[in-house]
Amino acid sequence: MALATWWYEEGWPTDRLPSGMTVESPDDDNLLASIALLATDVVAHRRTEGHRPYLARVNGQPAAYGWVAKRVVEIGELGLSFELPAGNRYLWDFATLPPFRGRGIYPSLLAEIVRLECPPATRLWIIHAPENLPSGLGIARAGFVPVADLSFDGQNRPALASLGESDRASAAAELLGLPLLQEELDPCWSCGGCACEHTEGAGRTCSCATIPRR
Repeated sequence: MALATWWYEEGWPTDRLPSGMTVESPDDDNLLASIALLATDVVAHRRTEGHRPYLARVNGQPAAYGWVAKRVVEIGELGLSFELPAGNRYLWDFATLPPFRGRGIYPSLLAEIVRLECPPATRLWIIHAPENLPSGLGIARAGFVPVADLSFDGQNRPALASLGESDRASAAAELLGLPLLQEELDPCWSCGGCACEHTEGAGRTCSCATIPRR
């Protein structure tokens, strides 16, 4: 997975909300549950864990959503969890509803979240699957900079490999509590949607791009 970040000193995103689009942090758990196909108690639990939801509307209609973690992050695909220091946020579980895809709503939503969260937040982090090219393009358009690959090392342990500036990659390694390696990491980080055998270590023997299972 590709890990990207936005830092306060980099300046505000240039992407603005298009005409008719609004972004809010809704209080209606039933609405969020119906849009994201989640149980209402799951939405409520996310709130109690310190996650803030955001909802984009286009001409009043729900179009996209996502969550911002403020305290603790869990990346289930890698069996990884870590605490967020003050001033850090982690963006996760974003989706654009089918009728609104291909209209640039995702990067506009991300850019607006940056403006709404900062300050007090000064560093925002987000990941995406490398095979999800539209997601990667949207993240870049919103002003996020790729800093590291996040996958497994040769011993099937989570690790990072730098993609760009060393200070950003080092900050990512400290945040996630993972080693920053020079070696190439496993390209098959999940083995959740490919044709290879879903057995322990299967990711070491295939070369597919995969889609994680929820």
